[in-house]
Amino acid sequence: MNTFIRVIAVLSFPLIAVGTMAETPRDCLLQGTVQKGGSSDPQAVSVKINSIAKYDPDSSCRVRPGQKMEFKLPADPRVQGAAPGSTVKYRYRTESDGSTKTDLVSVGA
Repeated sequence: MNTFIRVIAVLSFPLIAVGTMAETPRDCLLQGTVQKGGSSDPQAVSVKINSIAKYDPDSSCRVRPGQKMEFKLPADPRVQGAAPGSTVKYRYRTESDGSTKTDLVSVGA
C-alpha cells in the first residue's frame, strides 16, 4: 500500500507543478474618474482608479488588497477633453512574458 501511494504521488507531482507554473495572464478592467488641475499645474489631467475587476467573466484578474500595480496610462485626447469627475475605463493586461498593456475602453459611459 505504501508503494502505491508513493507511485501516485510521484506521478501526480509533475501535473501539479505544470498547473501552478502555467499561470494565466492578468486581464483586468480598471475604472476611475478624471481629475483636473493640481497645485503645481492647473491644466494637469490625471485619473484616479477607483475599482479593479475582471475584464470579462472568463478572464483572470487577481489583485491582493494592498498590492501595488504600477503602470502608465496612455495619453488620449478623449481623457484630456473629459469633464472632471467623468468615468473612464481601461483594460489592463499582463502577458505571460511579463509585459503589460493598458488600453482606454471608454470615457463618460
